[in-house]
Amino acid sequence: MKVPLCVGLLVGALLATGQESRPFVKYPEETRQYLKRIQQGEQRHAFKGDIAIGEWQKKARSALVKMTGLERMRQELASFHPVVTEGTITEVDGAYHRSLCKIETEPGISVPFYLLVPKSTGGKQRFPLFLCPHGHDSLGLHSYAGVYRDDAHREKILGRQGNIADLAVRRGFVALVPATRGLADEVLVPDPKGRHGSRPCRAQLMHCLVAGRTPVGERVWDMQCLLTWAESHPAVDKSRIVMSGNSGGGVVTAYTAAVDERVSVAVPSCSFTSVVSPDGFIFHCDCCMVPGLRDWGDWSDLGGLVAPRRLLLVHGVKDGLHSREVVEANAALVERIFIAAGAADHFDLRWGQEGHRFYPDLMWSFIEEGIER
Repeated sequence: MKVPLCVGLLVGALLATGQESRPFVKYPEETRQYLKRIQQGEQRHAFKGDIAIGEWQKKARSALVKMTGLERMRQELASFHPVVTEGTITEVDGAYHRSLCKIETEPGISVPFYLLVPKSTGGKQRFPLFLCPHGHDSLGLHSYAGVYRDDAHREKILGRQGNIADLAVRRGFVALVPATRGLADEVLVPDPKGRHGSRPCRAQLMHCLVAGRTPVGERVWDMQCLLTWAESHPAVDKSRIVMSGNSGGGVVTAYTAAVDERVSVAVPSCSFTSVVSPDGFIFHCDCCMVPGLRDWGDWSDLGGLVAPRRLLLVHGVKDGLHSREVVEANAALVERIFIAAGAADHFDLRWGQEGHRFYPDLMWSFIEEGIER
């Protein structure tokens, strides 16, 4: 029998060293009080358990779609039909076929993606889908797909098991590996005068805000366009869709799974935490910002929108970008929503022993349990 996560977290807190109990960052007291006051927000769609969970999800999801700018994109692009151009197929190690394709998700925006398909043993075999958006890695889609620029790139990625799509296809998944807007070299807005800190991801945020969008909304839009295309692919079993990404890719995974119920299993890696720490520190990159999110709720509510589907949070104990204490407190709130949905065993939090990276060995059992027939 699975021990309730909240109990496990309590035990973990009792056993924790003093390091975990210290503030993640320390602001001057005046600043801390200011941040605490303004960051509380209205939390209009935070889960309170006072209405049926399905009704809460419907209202919260609708508000989230609007807040991210995704609703606006849907309206503006209602008459646009994404176009996919498939690339040359290459056989890899006698195990699978790989092709570099592209999808035009809105006028003039072509998002490259790798399509990895296991070699079929014959017949019209359908495989579960593994969609994996990357984070802050300009070579991200190539890293995930195991297509290395040079030996140094190969050594770096294999050393942290970052070739997640290559690993997935070898386990019998069709893998889709898209470039992430604002993060991949292929799909970003340059910062020619360094006005945005010479950070293309932040430039993407600023240009989106001017237009009433967010990078989160654009990235979710791209993922949904890919999912729609993949549903009709002859090798894909559309009833078994897994999504996972590390860091910024985990953020894309979390938001996509929250708004799109086609995702059966979501595994955001080294990314799923509260918006802010108790002292007001913002954990995620600027490009992951959704303005006013605390008026909507918090990441625990984002996770709650996945219930009763399956959600696994994976983090590394040495990840300096996140606070273990905050991650665990947030996870306990997510678990409460899954319990209310009657799906307590569809949620878990697992810790790897290193830093900010994938932990495939912690993922596969959860994923395979979620897609087994």
